[in-house]
Formats: sequence, C-alpha cells, structure tokens
Amino acid sequence: MFTGLKKSESKRLAALELLRKEDKTRDAALTEYACLACEVMGVEGCFITVFDDDYQYIKYVKNVPLEHFKVPIEKTMCQYSRDSEQTVVCPDARLDSRFSHQPLVKNGDILFYASAPMMTKEGMVLGTLCVSSSSIFTPTSQQIESFNRVAELSAVYLEARYSIGRVDTLTGLPNRQFLIREMEQKTLNRDRRTYGLVIFDCIDMPRAYELTRYLGLHAVDTMLRNFIPLLRLRLRLKERTPLYSFAPARFAVLVDIEQALTLVKRAETLPGTQAQMAQDIDITLTIHTGYVKFSPLEDDAHEIVRQAISALHESIRQDIPVLQFNPILDHKRNKDFKLLYDLSEAIKAKNQLYLVYQPKVSLQSGKTEGVEALLRWRHPQLGNVSPTTIVTLAEKTSLMPEITQWVIGTVIAQLKLWRSVGIKIPISINVTVSDFSRPGFADDLERNVLGAGLYPADVRIECLETEKVLESDLALEELDRLKLLGFQILLDDFGAGYSNISYLRRIPIDVIKLDRSLISQITTDTGSRIIARNVIMMLKELHYVVLAEGVENQETAHMLNEYGCDEAQGYYFSKPIPADEIPVWLADSKPYRVLSRISVDQHQYGS
Repeated sequence: MFTGLKKSESKRLAALELLRKEDKTRDAALTEYACLACEVMGVEGCFITVFDDDYQYIKYVKNVPLEHFKVPIEKTMCQYSRDSEQTVVCPDARLDSRFSHQPLVKNGDILFYASAPMMTKEGMVLGTLCVSSSSIFTPTSQQIESFNRVAELSAVYLEARYSIGRVDTLTGLPNRQFLIREMEQKTLNRDRRTYGLVIFDCIDMPRAYELTRYLGLHAVDTMLRNFIPLLRLRLRLKERTPLYSFAPARFAVLVDIEQALTLVKRAETLPGTQAQMAQDIDITLTIHTGYVKFSPLEDDAHEIVRQAISALHESIRQDIPVLQFNPILDHKRNKDFKLLYDLSEAIKAKNQLYLVYQPKVSLQSGKTEGVEALLRWRHPQLGNVSPTTIVTLAEKTSLMPEITQWVIGTVIAQLKLWRSVGIKIPISINVTVSDFSRPGFADDLERNVLGAGLYPADVRIECLETEKVLESDLALEELDRLKLLGFQILLDDFGAGYSNISYLRRIPIDVIKLDRSLISQITTDTGSRIIARNVIMMLKELHYVVLAEGVENQETAHMLNEYGCDEAQGYYFSKPIPADEIPVWLADSKPYRVLSRISVDQHQYGS
C-alpha cells in the first residue's frame, strides 16, 4: 500500500486517508512503540502522530497535556522533523525559536523535546514519534540512536501492516482483501451513504495464460501494469479515487453511487483497448463490467463482493459490456450451483441416480436390436430432474466423467444380470467429448467389459457433442481406439442444427441416429419427406446402419421402413422403461415381418 506513494497522487492520498482512520489494532501497536521510545530515552512523556496534507493526528499520548488531537500542521512542534525528514532533539525548548512560542513550552509542560519522522523506504513521512519531559534533558548519542531505531521500526510496522496480504505484488495496488476491509470499516463507522462497487475485467485470463507460452510471464505482467493508467484515463477516474487490484486482470473501484453510475455509463461505451504485450505485438482487450449498490448499514461486505462478481461473470457470459447485479438471475445461478452440489452427492448415494432403457427395434424384422441406457435422477426434495438439466449442470465440470463411470458400471452390472437369464441384447451408452478426451478411456472401458466376462460388442458407444469431438485430436484418437477394440460407434442427433455430413469421414461410425427433428414431419410435410428419404438413401449408400429416434406413430415407422431406414426407437414402440421390465417387453413384442400389418395396439406397452 505504501509503495510508489511519491509517484502516485491517488495512492498517496489513499494511504493518508487510511492512516487518519481509527484502527484499534494498529493504534495499540503504535502505543507500544511510543512507550518503548520513552524507555530508551529515559523520559516520562511521549506521543505518536500521523499526517495528511493539512493536519497532524495524535494516535497516542502519555504524560503530555495535549488539548487537541487534530491540529493544523503549521501549528505543531512536529512540523520541523516532518519537513526536514530528520530527527529533531531539543534539550531545552525555551531556548529554541522554533518551539519557544508553543503554549506547552511556555507553561513548562514540555522542556525537553525530541521528534523522529516515521518514513517509508521511499522517503515518504507517514508521521512522527515524539518524546518529551518537563525537565531539561540532554540524551546520549546511544539514546538518540535507539530512539531513531524505534521510529524506524514503527514505520516498518505501518508498511508491513498495510502491505502484507493486502497489496497486489504485481501492480502495487491495494488488493481485494484491502477493499473488503475498507467496506467493513464503513459499516463499523455506521456510514449512511450509498456506494457503488464496480469491477472491471480486462482480459480473458485463459487467453493470457496461453500467450505466456509464447511470450513469457514478463510480457503479460508488463501488459497488466501498463493497462492501469490506461484504464484510469478511459474511465476518467479522479486522481484521488483508489483503484483496487481485485484479481489477475480485474480491477475495482468503491465510490459513491452517483460517481459509480457515471463510471458505469462510461464503461458501456468503452472501445476495445490495444495493449502492448511485447515489442510489435498488441492485443485487443475487451472490458466487461459488473456493479452493485452497497449500503454499509444494511449490507454485508462479503455478500456485496459476491454479488459484484456474479454481475461481472454474467456480463462476460452474455458478452454485454456492463451489467448490474440481478437478484433473480443470481438466485437461478445459486439454485443451479446447489443442484450441482446435490448431483455430486447423488453419484455417491445408492438410490438417486438410476437408468431406464429404451428399446431399438429393427424396421425390417421387428426384432429388438438393443436398448439405449438413459440416465435419470430422483432428487430427494425436487423429485425427477430433467436429463437435459443433468447434462447441462455436469458437462463443464469434473462430474461428467464421474457420471459416465457410474453409467458404465451400472450398465456392465445389468448386462451380466441379463446374460445370466438368457437376455443377449447390447446396451448403448451416451459418451461426451470430456470422456473421449481422457487418455486411456477406450482401454479402461475394454478392461472393465472383459473383466466382467462380457465383450465389446455388448456395449455400444453413442457419440454426443460431435462438433466438439472433431475439435479434439485426443477424442478422435480414443474413438479410433474404441473402434479398433471392437466397440460399435453410433453418431447421435444426425440432422439436428447444421449439416453433419463432414462428420462422416472423420469419425469411425457404424450407426447413424437420425434426430427426431429430421423425421417428425415426414407424414405431413412433403419437403421433410423428401429430405428424410434422400438423407437415408445417402447414408445407406455409404454403408451405415441408419436408426431413427423419436418415432411416435405407425405411419412414420412405415414410411421410414420404405425409405430404407434400418432401426427405430420412440414412444410408438416403447418409452424408456426400468431394467426389470425389459424381460416382459421382449416377451410381449414378438418379431414381425410386415410392419404395415402391425396395429398400434400391439405396441402400446409403456406409452
């Protein structure tokens, strides 16, 4: 906090403001230094002071009848050691023209007087350490040396107290802990004003870390340090307004609400900022801003900081320059986080996660060719949670691999149980790019399958997030390895969104699953019918097995059969059902040869 005070007017003013404020722990320590000074000099009186530009503030006094604890500097005895930055020792103040006019000297309360400046390493005088006596006294050189040493130690203490753990070492700015302490102090002071906490994010840190691979840490550090005056200039921050280093590449201000709203308005129109990373290498910094109101008498400092971070992250997520904290949106995010925590607990529990199985039926033979394992979550308070919610919550966390391993373990156990009663159908499991991107995924799966006395053909892999898979060389390698080991690969949701045709030659696919959006209107819409027919024809010419999902009526199933589609799943055949109902399903759904002759009633089980 006390580094760079001579260079930065805003930092100097902020430091002086800090010294002026009441701080019981700090002032108790200064008291000890003052009393120690009394001892080493062998006198009865002492006092210790701090300064701002206009006043001296007495932080502790002993055996000196001072009437005022805030005095204009030009009226103080300490002004001379402050201005000269030297220790002043006066055995008899009545004989010194600098002090003889002082009331305490005239009435004999102070005859001997000594004052030593408390200076930072950079030469900034923070205050003075003073000793006095009502008697004439001439200290020895050893006493004066010890006195100066106590003054030096008191200055070191002040620097350490406001620097260690509270100053960002890279920028020299007060850090987040310092900011929170300032907010808490306003609450202790029962400050009735309303403030605005504004946080600025200037660079995507993952991007910055990537740049360090090529340019080194020094380049990023230099860029961040150089960005500070630029941010001040762009926001037109007053020199006396403290800027806090909130986190790497994040800065914050705490100002009155009117000024905060002015800053926010400026932040809304900030253009991209060019920052120099290295010689001839500039990058564009896009600033995002989050802000929240802070009323010290009503709000908790830590909660307000959390809210400001929430607003900032939402600004980044939505790619909006500025966002104010939104309690409704924040509640939803908190609810999602709580649900994410509950999901991590559900993985460990025995009765929350479970699988259901949806049959896949051959459109030519009517036989059940396999089932797809679908994850379900029975939340103890919320009931059944949507599968989409499960994936959305888990896909960007470490929970996704845990869930996949839980599914694999459950499927293997179920396959063993079915094999023991003569049921020999494969089970498909859904696998995301985060699973494929884990080195050794394919070999681990094979080891688990073979260890259970099963074969790779018993477990089929449904490849989700195809676009992301294509972006990962590691995921593609694992897919190739799965194919080599004998696992059948299914490409999920073909036809959803943009064209997936480019996927076909890059992923080792056996079965293409047509998304329900591609086939849902083929019975009512000529264009959909033409598209579906030609897509199926193309895929068959490429020798893929084609499976349609979301089939909900007999007419759709019949048309898909005519177009050459091999298999289908959907509510027309069966909804997803528990494992213990699969034997009943297999017994009741006899194979058929001519799909058009089968009535809907024969396939109403579980619909």
